[in-house]
Amino acid sequence: MKASRTGIIVSTLPSLVMLGLFYSLAAHMHRSLGSWPSSIGEAGFAPSLLTHADITLLCFESLFLACFILVPVASVICLLVQRWRPVVPYLALFAALFLVCWGCMQFAPDQFLYWWRD
Repeated sequence: MKASRTGIIVSTLPSLVMLGLFYSLAAHMHRSLGSWPSSIGEAGFAPSLLTHADITLLCFESLFLACFILVPVASVICLLVQRWRPVVPYLALFAALFLVCWGCMQFAPDQFLYWWRD
């Protein structure tokens, strides 16, 4: 089976967008607050920073649920329907890149990660 460029892009784009949102949130937060958050929560955040944080969290939660709930179900269905079997490698790529994205997120500054994991 020859890999489809479109399939690869569609599989990789969500994790790349998530990583971009995550690190741009870290930069936005540091710039907006003048340092890393001193407490857990969002007290004192500017509206634009709150919006950025909400969008980033929504993206992360969506990818997490897709990776650990939808991808396994979709993979089983695709394996059962012979015509859909070529989709399975793209689903695996999607899940694998989310895990790589999550690993890359661990390189953020500790103070930001402490806030993020709240």
